[in-house]
Amino acid sequence: MSPPANADSRKAAQTATPAKVPSSPERVATAITKGVLRREYAIGQRLIESDLTAQLQVSRSTVREALKILAANGVVEIFPHRGAVIRGLSLADARSLLSVLEVLTGLAARLAANNIDIGHNRRLFTAAAKPLIEDRPSTELDLILDERARFYQAMLDIADNSELRRAMPLPRAHLFRGQFYGFLSRADLRAMVKEYRNIARAILAGDGAKAELHARRHLQQTAERTLPHLR
Repeated sequence: MSPPANADSRKAAQTATPAKVPSSPERVATAITKGVLRREYAIGQRLIESDLTAQLQVSRSTVREALKILAANGVVEIFPHRGAVIRGLSLADARSLLSVLEVLTGLAARLAANNIDIGHNRRLFTAAAKPLIEDRPSTELDLILDERARFYQAMLDIADNSELRRAMPLPRAHLFRGQFYGFLSRADLRAMVKEYRNIARAILAGDGAKAELHARRHLQQTAERTLPHLR
């Protein structure tokens, strides 16, 4: 009879959950939402199928399926005889999205803190958080808007909860971040660095309650910074 697994091997096993391999349309949809986050696509921009097939090196049928996925996720709208257009969030859209993100991000932060010492989680999270929370000159503050996606993804991966991953509206979150990129001041960006630093410290300390509190406060403050621009 084989010996019982020790605590370390049990912990390592928890980080080895195989992920579902995304289909080609899902990969294309993800590439487009990341393009929105990086401001490669603007709100209201029409997505040309032939351009996407050339750019992403996929078939037109794959692009069409990807656009249907994005429409179902609320990232694009598909109009007859016009095609797909990147959506803009209304005030009601943004308020609803942030209320959901507040709860789910708070839960992700709590679970990440609880799991921080499993396997390589501490090293992985530290690597994702460091570029976001380190001190930097004002001229480089804009970089945090591109680095935060990695921070959130690391938090979600370490949380290691398949139901949370399914519930998290990441495509709409990317749409929100892309839409409000230009509205954020230097003071807003400095405040965000402080908020991310508080979340990261709580997660690295393994304090789930405090990590959830700081994550939810960050989303509340995000609402205060952004929603007035839609009124």
